[in-house]
Amino acid sequence: MTTPRLLAAALVCALAPAARADVTLPTGGTLRHVDFERHVMGLLSKAGCNTGGCHGSFQGKNGFRLSLFGYEPAMDHAALTRDNLGRRVNVLQPHDSLLLQKAVGSVAHDGGMRFGRDSWVYAVFREWVAGGARWTPGSGAIAKLTVTPDNFAVVAADQSRQVKVTATFADGTSEDITPFCDFKISDEAIASVDAVGRVTARQPGDAGLTILYRGAVVALRVIVPAPGAPATFPQPANFVDGLVFDKLRLLNMTPSGPASDEVFLRRVTIDTIAQLPTAAEVKAFAADPDPRKREKLVDKLLAHPLHAAVWATKLSDITGNNTTALEQPQNTAQRRSQMWHDWLRKRVQDNVAYDKTVRDILTATSLDGRAPEEWVAFTRRVDEQAEKTNGYGTDYPNKPTLDLFWRRQQAQPVEAWSEKVAAAFLGVRLECAQCHKHPTDRWTQEDYWGFANIFGTVTFANNQYSAPAVKDAAAKENADRKTAAEAGGKKANNQFLLVKEVFNSAQVKQAKNPGTNKIAPARVLGGERVVFVGGDDPRVKLAEWVTSPTNPFFAKSFVNRVWAHYFGVGLVNPVDDFSLANPPTNAKLLDALADSFVKSGYDVRKLERTVLLSRTYGLSFQTNDSNKFDKNNFSHSYIRPLLAEQVVDVLNSALGVDEQFAGQDAAPAGTKMVEVGSSRLNGNVAYALRIFGRPPRTTACDCERSAEPALPQTLFRMTDPTISNKLAAGTGRVQQLAKAKLSDEELVEEAFLATLSRRPTADEKASSLTHVRAARTRLEATTDLVWALINTREFILNH
Repeated sequence: MTTPRLLAAALVCALAPAARADVTLPTGGTLRHVDFERHVMGLLSKAGCNTGGCHGSFQGKNGFRLSLFGYEPAMDHAALTRDNLGRRVNVLQPHDSLLLQKAVGSVAHDGGMRFGRDSWVYAVFREWVAGGARWTPGSGAIAKLTVTPDNFAVVAADQSRQVKVTATFADGTSEDITPFCDFKISDEAIASVDAVGRVTARQPGDAGLTILYRGAVVALRVIVPAPGAPATFPQPANFVDGLVFDKLRLLNMTPSGPASDEVFLRRVTIDTIAQLPTAAEVKAFAADPDPRKREKLVDKLLAHPLHAAVWATKLSDITGNNTTALEQPQNTAQRRSQMWHDWLRKRVQDNVAYDKTVRDILTATSLDGRAPEEWVAFTRRVDEQAEKTNGYGTDYPNKPTLDLFWRRQQAQPVEAWSEKVAAAFLGVRLECAQCHKHPTDRWTQEDYWGFANIFGTVTFANNQYSAPAVKDAAAKENADRKTAAEAGGKKANNQFLLVKEVFNSAQVKQAKNPGTNKIAPARVLGGERVVFVGGDDPRVKLAEWVTSPTNPFFAKSFVNRVWAHYFGVGLVNPVDDFSLANPPTNAKLLDALADSFVKSGYDVRKLERTVLLSRTYGLSFQTNDSNKFDKNNFSHSYIRPLLAEQVVDVLNSALGVDEQFAGQDAAPAGTKMVEVGSSRLNGNVAYALRIFGRPPRTTACDCERSAEPALPQTLFRMTDPTISNKLAAGTGRVQQLAKAKLSDEELVEEAFLATLSRRPTADEKASSLTHVRAARTRLEATTDLVWALINTREFILNH
């Protein structure tokens, strides 16, 4: 039975005229008509009512549920006006509406007081209720948001500036909706923003300002110039410097001077090959009068075999080279991780175009177009090589495509594959869109599940092969292996099964969008559908779209990763978070780097060379008064932590020893940590890798690799037995220096050159000499000196 109260509310909703109000807005002007979608929905989001932690959760709160982030006006209007016998709005007595009483704290509310009774927000809600709590479907459909100023807002020191947001709606009307927006700033040390978009400067620098309004997102940079005389700049070395300096002019920041030769040599050597320069190399480079010596050094390092190993390690992170996830038996997983790493390493070493490398990953199959017998013979040969070498030096890197990438995904649902591909090759995080529209980006559930369904034909099921001939060849190989095993007195088990084949199946498996309970048509992100035709591999179309020069993410994502590696922070940071709410710190530079990368034919080495030979990369880490607060505009070199693998290799380089890999982690003598592919190591090195942040490679997020300082890192260098053993190694640096015929002064200098890649200052030299001369033995003096140097912050950081 309909209650009189509910019936009265329904009649007033139906018969009352549209809300007419005279609400004075905090940004100036008067709101004369309150619209449910344009104004009420905007304020529900601004007040935080429809977040996942409040009434927007799937369970709601205290019996009241709103659509998450306000994406469903019909649901929200019904919840406000119909649910709970219509108690939330009282169109006859608007002040008695439960909606308002709870928000102002008149009635107990778990969310606390959201606004005051005298506020303009209260007035908007009150006038909407008084006007009949009406809803005109589609009235708030947004065609475009326009922000003034656009791109960036310059705010002088100790000054404020109002941001204005104008919405153009689908019906063609426009309105200043600034007070109904939510404003977020990325760095409150630079500037603050109030609830209605007034930005106030705090200190020189820049920060990202994100404006959100009912699912639409716009972002710009807030720039606070440094006070004082106009900034001065050196002559740019290439277009990188020109665009960096253009941004610094807006900030009135003078870049730091060039780094010394010793600092530059150490920096670029660690960055490119994860090693320290030798003492002899430091002295020779500092003494070399050749004006092109830095250029020659960069070319030499980029061609060094360990440079490819460094990038194979990084690309193993990006692509998810996870030892545990690779198929059984477990004792072969390390080998396959190594082959994966070496496949990537060969492509970096050969400077294969990046778009080709990615295509060869995305479209990988096991056969690569070969006859079944050829594939079986290749697999047998690689298995035999891997068993002898633990995966090092096999023929797998010569394989045209990386089918191990897909084997690693076999235990994962298709949506996990799509998340990995989007993060790895596009720098896009899709996870949120699995359940709802991304709150700060464009991606919807339909985008998410449509992208996931591109992978619906990839197959690697047990005992399933792409053709009868392949199955027959595999069966024969398995039978031969079983016979050979039994003849050798071994038990025939899964160890002798041929590895699974990765291929494109004619059978299509597609997931439903849980929001609609219908299969989402396969499509590229934000683009055209991918049609499954006659057994064609849809990943080919995917790879064409991903690597296209017109793709808005592909080239930018990779150049951003390269930039982040060499500067410690990306132009977009985090590097896998290209989104509407995370604008680049220097959009013109990112565009220029990506454009140059595409025009070069995706030449990775040329890209790196451009970055490394810029004056920007060669700046000193020492700051001046104008740039001392700069954290993301590259006015000076940023002091940054080393990758976990770099820590191990740099320590070994300083101490003159090689890492010992034994047992199932065995590697050829002299193998560097950056050359090891496995993500699951044992022994002492495993502890060092863990505390210095090596990622387990279990998710698609770049955040798995930690760069945060921690006490165990310091204690490791100070007290770990591994370090003590390396200091005492018979052929190590300490023993060599202690036995060398060196004066005390020469000993101190060599120790500094071998660890910090520079000569000591006068004070450092004096204190070091005092300790050396007071020590009981030459060995004790040398051990203490080297131990002290590797425990400095200067040693464990790159600058």
